[in-house]
Amino acid sequence: MRKFILFVFCVPTGVWSILLLSTGVGATTLTFGLGTPFSGAHQPAGTAPWITATFDDSFGDANTVRLTLSATNLVSDESVSDWFFNFDPSLVPTLLTFTVVDNSAAVPNAINTGVDSFRADGDGMYDILFDLPPPPGSMPARFSAGETIVYDIVYVSPITVATFDFLSAMGGGQSSFHTAAHIEGIGPSGDGSGWVGHAPEPSTALLLAFGLVGIAVGRRRRVV
Repeated sequence: MRKFILFVFCVPTGVWSILLLSTGVGATTLTFGLGTPFSGAHQPAGTAPWITATFDDSFGDANTVRLTLSATNLVSDESVSDWFFNFDPSLVPTLLTFTVVDNSAAVPNAINTGVDSFRADGDGMYDILFDLPPPPGSMPARFSAGETIVYDIVYVSPITVATFDFLSAMGGGQSSFHTAAHIEGIGPSGDGSGWVGHAPEPSTALLLAFGLVGIAVGRRRRVV
Protein backbone atom coordinates (compact mmCIF):
# COMPACT_ATOMS: atom_id res chain seq x y z
CA MET A 1 0.00 0.00 0.00
CA ARG A 2 1.29 3.45 -0.90
CA LYS A 3 1.57 6.05 1.82
CA PHE A 4 0.80 9.68 1.05
CA ILE A 5 1.72 12.93 2.70
CA LEU A 6 -0.90 15.65 2.18
CA PHE A 7 0.00 19.31 1.81
CA VAL A 8 -2.81 21.85 1.49
CA PHE A 9 -2.03 25.33 0.24
CA CYS A 10 -4.44 28.24 0.59
CA VAL A 11 -4.17 30.26 -2.60
CA PRO A 12 -6.87 32.54 -4.06
CA THR A 13 -7.95 30.51 -7.06
CA GLY A 14 -6.55 27.15 -6.12
CA VAL A 15 -3.73 26.35 -8.54
CA TRP A 16 -1.77 23.48 -7.08
CA SER A 17 -4.19 23.58 -4.16
CA ILE A 18 -3.53 20.00 -3.11
CA LEU A 19 -0.28 18.11 -3.54
CA LEU A 20 0.04 14.42 -2.70
CA LEU A 21 3.58 13.13 -2.29
CA SER A 22 3.83 9.36 -2.34
CA THR A 23 6.51 7.06 -1.03
CA GLY A 24 5.74 5.04 -4.14
CA VAL A 25 4.45 6.43 -7.43
CA GLY A 26 3.17 9.96 -6.81
CA ALA A 27 -0.18 11.40 -7.78
CA THR A 28 -1.03 15.07 -7.93
CA THR A 29 -4.06 17.24 -8.50
CA LEU A 30 -3.81 20.60 -10.24
CA THR A 31 -6.84 22.91 -10.09
CA PHE A 32 -7.23 26.13 -12.05
CA GLY A 33 -9.95 28.52 -10.91
CA LEU A 34 -10.87 30.98 -13.67
CA GLY A 35 -11.62 34.17 -11.82
CA THR A 36 -9.89 36.90 -13.85
CA PRO A 37 -11.95 38.72 -16.51
CA PHE A 38 -9.72 40.04 -19.31
CA SER A 39 -11.79 41.05 -22.31
CA GLY A 40 -13.18 44.28 -20.93
CA ALA A 41 -16.65 43.02 -21.81
CA HIS A 42 -19.25 41.46 -19.50
CA GLN A 43 -18.32 39.74 -16.24
CA PRO A 44 -20.24 36.68 -14.98
CA ALA A 45 -22.68 37.49 -12.20
CA GLY A 46 -21.65 34.84 -9.66
CA THR A 47 -18.68 34.63 -7.32
CA ALA A 48 -15.21 34.15 -8.81
CA PRO A 49 -13.76 31.75 -9.72
CA TRP A 50 -16.70 31.16 -12.01
CA ILE A 51 -15.45 27.90 -13.50
CA THR A 52 -12.73 25.42 -12.53
CA ALA A 53 -10.58 22.86 -14.32
CA THR A 54 -8.95 20.03 -12.35
CA PHE A 55 -6.21 17.76 -13.70
CA ASP A 56 -5.61 14.48 -11.83
CA ASP A 57 -2.93 11.94 -12.76
CA SER A 58 -4.04 9.23 -10.31
CA PHE A 59 -6.39 7.67 -12.89
CA GLY A 60 -5.41 5.04 -15.45
CA ASP A 61 -1.80 4.43 -16.43
CA ALA A 62 1.20 6.75 -16.62
CA ASN A 63 0.04 8.08 -19.99
CA THR A 64 -3.32 9.31 -18.66
CA VAL A 65 -4.48 12.47 -16.90
CA ARG A 66 -8.13 13.03 -15.98
CA LEU A 67 -9.62 16.48 -16.61
CA THR A 68 -12.76 17.63 -14.80
CA LEU A 69 -14.41 20.82 -16.05
CA SER A 70 -16.88 22.43 -13.66
CA ALA A 71 -19.17 25.41 -14.22
CA THR A 72 -18.93 25.96 -10.48
CA ASN A 73 -20.21 29.48 -9.96
CA LEU A 74 -22.03 30.36 -13.14
CA VAL A 75 -25.62 31.47 -12.62
CA SER A 76 -28.88 31.59 -14.56
CA ASP A 77 -28.33 31.12 -18.33
CA GLU A 78 -24.56 31.66 -18.27
CA SER A 79 -22.63 28.96 -20.13
CA VAL A 80 -19.12 28.11 -21.36
CA SER A 81 -18.78 28.14 -25.15
CA ASP A 82 -14.99 27.76 -25.55
CA TRP A 83 -12.38 26.54 -23.07
CA PHE A 84 -8.64 26.73 -23.82
CA PHE A 85 -5.64 24.90 -22.31
CA ASN A 86 -1.87 24.80 -22.69
CA PHE A 87 0.37 21.77 -23.19
CA ASP A 88 4.05 21.09 -22.60
CA PRO A 89 5.82 22.81 -25.54
CA SER A 90 8.34 19.96 -25.76
CA LEU A 91 5.50 17.55 -26.62
CA VAL A 92 3.07 17.28 -29.55
CA PRO A 93 -0.56 18.15 -28.68
CA THR A 94 -1.96 16.55 -31.84
CA LEU A 95 -0.94 13.16 -30.40
CA LEU A 96 -3.39 13.58 -27.52
CA THR A 97 -6.61 11.58 -27.43
CA PHE A 98 -9.66 12.37 -25.30
CA THR A 99 -11.81 9.62 -23.83
CA VAL A 100 -15.24 10.46 -22.41
CA VAL A 101 -15.77 9.72 -18.72
CA ASP A 102 -18.89 11.87 -18.31
CA ASN A 103 -20.15 14.39 -20.83
CA SER A 104 -23.83 14.01 -20.02
CA ALA A 105 -24.02 17.71 -19.12
CA ALA A 106 -22.67 18.95 -22.47
CA VAL A 107 -21.15 17.20 -25.48
CA PRO A 108 -18.41 19.31 -27.12
CA ASN A 109 -18.86 20.15 -30.78
CA ALA A 110 -15.15 19.30 -31.07
CA ILE A 111 -11.93 19.01 -29.07
CA ASN A 112 -9.17 20.57 -31.15
CA THR A 113 -5.38 20.40 -30.68
CA GLY A 114 -2.40 22.19 -32.23
CA VAL A 115 0.69 24.09 -31.14
CA ASP A 116 -0.38 27.67 -30.29
CA SER A 117 -3.29 27.21 -32.68
CA PHE A 118 -6.19 28.76 -30.75
CA ARG A 119 -6.56 32.37 -29.61
CA ALA A 120 -8.66 33.31 -26.60
CA ASP A 121 -10.04 36.76 -27.40
CA GLY A 122 -6.84 38.67 -28.24
CA ASP A 123 -4.77 37.65 -25.23
CA GLY A 124 -2.95 34.41 -25.91
CA MET A 125 -2.44 31.32 -28.04
CA TYR A 126 -3.35 27.87 -26.69
CA ASP A 127 -2.79 24.23 -27.67
CA ILE A 128 -6.13 22.63 -26.72
CA LEU A 129 -9.65 23.93 -27.36
CA PHE A 130 -12.90 22.46 -26.07
CA ASP A 131 -15.51 23.84 -28.48
CA LEU A 132 -18.77 23.65 -26.52
CA PRO A 133 -22.31 24.39 -27.74
CA PRO A 134 -23.71 26.64 -29.07
CA PRO A 135 -23.77 26.57 -32.01
CA PRO A 136 -25.52 24.32 -32.61
CA GLY A 137 -27.68 23.42 -29.62
CA SER A 138 -30.46 24.81 -27.53
CA MET A 139 -30.00 25.89 -23.92
CA PRO A 140 -30.14 22.33 -22.47
CA ALA A 141 -27.17 21.39 -24.67
CA ARG A 142 -24.96 24.13 -23.27
CA PHE A 143 -22.37 23.69 -20.52
CA SER A 144 -24.09 25.83 -17.92
CA ALA A 145 -24.46 26.65 -14.23
CA GLY A 146 -23.45 23.90 -11.81
CA GLU A 147 -22.63 21.28 -14.46
CA THR A 148 -19.52 19.09 -14.77
CA ILE A 149 -17.93 17.18 -17.65
CA VAL A 150 -15.01 14.74 -17.36
CA TYR A 151 -12.46 13.45 -19.88
CA ASP A 152 -9.40 11.22 -19.66
CA ILE A 153 -6.54 12.72 -21.68
CA VAL A 154 -4.13 10.12 -23.07
CA TYR A 155 -0.72 10.72 -24.62
CA VAL A 156 1.73 8.41 -26.38
CA SER A 157 4.21 8.65 -23.47
CA PRO A 158 3.93 9.37 -19.73
CA ILE A 159 2.36 12.67 -18.70
CA THR A 160 1.42 14.29 -15.40
CA VAL A 161 -0.62 17.28 -14.29
CA ALA A 162 2.54 19.37 -14.74
CA THR A 163 2.29 18.71 -18.49
CA PHE A 164 -0.63 21.16 -18.56
CA ASP A 165 0.86 23.76 -16.21
CA PHE A 166 2.10 26.24 -18.83
CA LEU A 167 1.18 29.79 -19.78
CA SER A 168 -0.30 30.71 -23.12
CA ALA A 169 1.97 32.12 -25.81
CA MET A 170 1.46 35.83 -26.37
CA GLY A 171 -0.88 36.46 -29.28
CA GLY A 172 -1.18 40.23 -29.42
CA GLY A 173 -2.89 40.83 -26.10
CA GLN A 174 -1.70 41.94 -22.69
CA SER A 175 -1.93 38.77 -20.63
CA SER A 176 -0.90 35.11 -20.47
CA PHE A 177 -3.02 32.56 -18.65
CA HIS A 178 -2.80 28.88 -17.72
CA THR A 179 -6.31 28.46 -19.11
CA ALA A 180 -9.02 30.74 -20.50
CA ALA A 181 -12.70 30.46 -21.43
CA HIS A 182 -15.51 32.35 -23.14
CA ILE A 183 -18.68 32.78 -21.08
CA GLU A 184 -22.00 33.49 -22.83
CA GLY A 185 -25.51 34.28 -21.60
CA ILE A 186 -24.37 36.99 -19.17
CA GLY A 187 -26.76 39.66 -17.91
CA PRO A 188 -30.53 39.99 -17.42
CA SER A 189 -31.24 39.57 -21.13
CA GLY A 190 -28.69 36.77 -21.53
CA ASP A 191 -27.08 38.33 -24.58
CA GLY A 192 -23.79 39.43 -22.96
CA SER A 193 -20.50 37.54 -23.07
CA GLY A 194 -16.96 37.88 -21.76
CA TRP A 195 -13.61 36.14 -21.37
CA VAL A 196 -12.14 34.83 -18.12
CA GLY A 197 -8.80 33.21 -17.29
CA HIS A 198 -6.58 31.82 -14.59
CA ALA A 199 -3.84 34.33 -13.83
CA PRO A 200 -0.28 33.16 -13.04
CA GLU A 201 0.42 32.36 -9.40
CA PRO A 202 3.46 31.23 -7.37
CA SER A 203 4.58 27.70 -8.19
CA THR A 204 4.12 24.81 -5.82
CA ALA A 205 7.84 24.77 -5.11
CA LEU A 206 7.74 28.41 -4.06
CA LEU A 207 4.70 27.86 -1.87
CA LEU A 208 6.33 24.86 -0.25
CA ALA A 209 9.50 26.88 0.35
CA PHE A 210 7.47 29.61 2.04
CA GLY A 211 5.81 26.98 4.21
CA LEU A 212 9.13 25.51 5.27
CA VAL A 213 10.51 28.95 6.06
CA GLY A 214 7.42 29.67 8.14
CA ILE A 215 7.88 26.44 10.09
CA ALA A 216 11.55 27.24 10.73
CA VAL A 217 10.74 30.76 11.91
CA GLY A 218 7.99 29.44 14.16
CA ARG A 219 10.31 26.92 15.75
CA ARG A 220 12.98 29.55 16.32
CA ARG A 221 10.49 31.85 18.00
CA ARG A 222 9.33 29.09 20.30
CA VAL A 223 12.92 28.28 21.26
CA VAL A 224 13.70 31.93 21.92
